[in-house]
Amino acid sequence: MQLTDYLSPVDGALLASLSDASPQALIHFTRFYENAMPDLDGVQLAILGVEEDRFNPAFHGCCKSPDAIRAQFYALLKPKYDLQLADLGNIKAGDSVNDTLFALSATVAYLLDQKIIPVILGGTQDLAYAQFSAYQGKRHALNMVACDARIDLKENENNPALSNYLYKTISHQPNYLFNLVHMANQNYYIEQESLDAFEKMNFDLIRLGNLRTKVQEAEPLLRNADLLVMSMNSIRASDAPASAEANPNGLFGEEACQLMRYAGMANDLSSVGIYDIHAPSDNRERTLKLASQMLWYFMDGFYNRRNDYPVADSNDYMKYRTTFQGNQYEIVFYKHLYSERWWMEVPYPNERSKQSGMFLVPCNYNDYQMALNNEIPDRWMKAYHKLL
Repeated sequence: MQLTDYLSPVDGALLASLSDASPQALIHFTRFYENAMPDLDGVQLAILGVEEDRFNPAFHGCCKSPDAIRAQFYALLKPKYDLQLADLGNIKAGDSVNDTLFALSATVAYLLDQKIIPVILGGTQDLAYAQFSAYQGKRHALNMVACDARIDLKENENNPALSNYLYKTISHQPNYLFNLVHMANQNYYIEQESLDAFEKMNFDLIRLGNLRTKVQEAEPLLRNADLLVMSMNSIRASDAPASAEANPNGLFGEEACQLMRYAGMANDLSSVGIYDIHAPSDNRERTLKLASQMLWYFMDGFYNRRNDYPVADSNDYMKYRTTFQGNQYEIVFYKHLYSERWWMEVPYPNERSKQSGMFLVPCNYNDYQMALNNEIPDRWMKAYHKLL
């Protein structure tokens, strides 16, 4: 495919407005699609805007967010790393919502094949279904993380194309979704049926209060992710006043940036989307500035990837064995000597699975402490049940 079939160039007036930016600003270290598509050889991250907001009439205006975020992001100073960053412009809204979803899915799939991480600037989070569907045929067990205040698993019976992206993702066939982690949910917005469905499917739910108490507890869950869907609705209105559904409660801006950095450091994470900004209503551009800083932290995390996944015959790990029930059962933990990150083994249930051997789950020191106290960590149990 030709990327130019779906993409329009970055607005030249936007780039011209940043001509007085610092010589160290990101605008001077990015390859832009202007008159022609830039050379993508060696590019690691590619910014991709999507001008679509027709899923919900209440969110009209979110289509203006990609360029508004760019105006803030490219004025930021580059980190110390040698960047390989490109900006491929915007996907314009198609004749129908489905046309936009198809164009986004095809573009993301192409970039994944090129080993380039697409950084999607929405638009509304409904676009995340196209982000997910781009992985069809590329992953047989996909790990997805979504950060949002709400969970909606209902189908739009009148117009299935407008159903919530989570419903379409979970019901997608063929089914290649292995795990879904939903963070920062606020349960007074969520029907009990949706919470029960998550529990039944052994997906992970991290309520806002639990996440804010120890934001570092999210790192193992993000470390295992293949894609991240970040809705600005998960951030409190005082920090993100122009989120599509401004909420009085939510993450602080610093916590959102920390989550994005964790995501950037995830060895396997290969796409990220930032959605749900209503740019026309942004008071003094606070939401746009926060989104640009979140993007900066994702990039910083990416350039700090440690590639420390445990491998056989490596001397870079300490191995710990914990036993249960009179030494009849054990959980094996791995700790990387330099990054100090933890993993634990989960056995495939061979009697029901065609696979054999061990499945490694990212964890932390608290999980190891639980095992020492003869308690099976919740992460271990969820992973085991998903392997059944």
